[in-house]
Amino acid sequence: METIDRRRRRIMQSLGIAGAATATGTWPMMGRAQNPSHGGLLRVALPLADNLEPVTMSGGGTIAIVQQVAEYLVWAEDDLSLRPVLATEWSSEQGARVWNFTLRQGVRFHDGREMTSADVVASFQRMVQPDSGSAGAAQLDFLQPQNVTADGPYGVRFELDRPVGAFPYYTHIYNAVILPADYAGDFANNPVGTGPFKLDEFRPQEGARLSRNNDYWNDPLPYLDALELDFYDGSQPQVIAMQGGEADAMLSAGYIDIRPLFEQDNVRMVNQPTSTHAQVTMRTDQPPFNDVRVRQAVALAVDRVNAMDTLLGGNATIGNDHPIAPIYPVDVSLTQREQDLEQARGLLAEAGYDDGFPIDLHVGRLAELPQYAEMLQQMLSQIGIRVSLKVEPLNVYYGHWTDVKFGVTDWASRATPGQFLNAAFRGGVDWNAPKWTNDRFDQLLDAFESEADLAERKRLAEALAAILQDEVPAVIGYFKDAFRPVNTRVRDLPGNMSNFLDLTRTWVT
Repeated sequence: METIDRRRRRIMQSLGIAGAATATGTWPMMGRAQNPSHGGLLRVALPLADNLEPVTMSGGGTIAIVQQVAEYLVWAEDDLSLRPVLATEWSSEQGARVWNFTLRQGVRFHDGREMTSADVVASFQRMVQPDSGSAGAAQLDFLQPQNVTADGPYGVRFELDRPVGAFPYYTHIYNAVILPADYAGDFANNPVGTGPFKLDEFRPQEGARLSRNNDYWNDPLPYLDALELDFYDGSQPQVIAMQGGEADAMLSAGYIDIRPLFEQDNVRMVNQPTSTHAQVTMRTDQPPFNDVRVRQAVALAVDRVNAMDTLLGGNATIGNDHPIAPIYPVDVSLTQREQDLEQARGLLAEAGYDDGFPIDLHVGRLAELPQYAEMLQQMLSQIGIRVSLKVEPLNVYYGHWTDVKFGVTDWASRATPGQFLNAAFRGGVDWNAPKWTNDRFDQLLDAFESEADLAERKRLAEALAAILQDEVPAVIGYFKDAFRPVNTRVRDLPGNMSNFLDLTRTWVT
């Protein structure tokens, strides 16, 4: 196991925030007891989703499918280092406001055309267009379409609105796959990428079948001949599929649902610490949550330790109402918020809610989130907040999650805390579900994103975390370890802190 200090050094080297940075290298191969073999079919159980458009997709199921067909410039490994994929090196100038990427030559799309800078420029321009409907636009609000330009056939230049020292990680957000310059939509019927697998069939609400790309640029990969990626409505049907031999792996799973698999001899668990968390968001622009005392009361009602033990078997790290997880090199050490029902009731009384109030709590059917919502319902009842649960299919919940007054949303792990802070809490961005705005927070976030010195980044991170802890636009109670159940006949199927799925090196016995 790599030490924390060594990991942090690698993170800082990858960030390039101390000046110009480059990254080159070959695809690392994992240590193994025997040589991998070609051939075979792998079946993976995915959460239900139906939007297969790379530019606008947001569900984990369709993201997993697209990631087999199309690729990113870089890939963030679980130690937070960056692996070159379609880009071979990158460097910054003007204090990390401008970034230059060199592309890998000789890479071809599935239709035989060579990938060039024109395709990369078009892919990013398409994603960050204000009317694109892309989640990527929310995370890349500092990048304007006209500021992505080609530098010859194999160079791309990104001129940012503000310095972003961690920008290479932003080229790995899930919408940032590279598509042909003339891509016009309808990925299900026009699935052209550079990835290790080709999409043969997509069945909405059911799944997809893929086959090996025999012309993949990184020969001899991939090893598998075919993939069956099937959708399931909830974790329990996926577990049943694993038990019955209908699935070889699950994309992800909540600890409660997969407990039976811990006892199954032919299943192993791939797990690791992450920054994945649930945000219990409260609309700060609407009563009752427009009163900060109400939001603080909700946070004080949550028994975080009980939630971690009950829902995750203790396989988690306690949260403190900000997304800067312990896996990041900027340690945040604020006084830990603990359950205090008496103080919570007092705050509600001060806000004029002596008898509490009724409220709907929306949650998607994913991993432990429905059970977490039930626990929140019970905890909040102790301070007079009467919660009606609205448990919805995941694709339904993601259709309105930024509009609900009170919601529980899963945020997959990101490689840098800035990706959470910018996407979820910067004023006015699309994914700011609480509709919360704090000018001081936004100013500090700008400084944090551009700061090179680690000690100063830590100071800024603590200031950002303190604002979120005090204002409580969202309760963040824990950061959970990731679990990925895998059949023992499957080799080199890694976990991923962002819940991404990399099957390029996977093989079966």
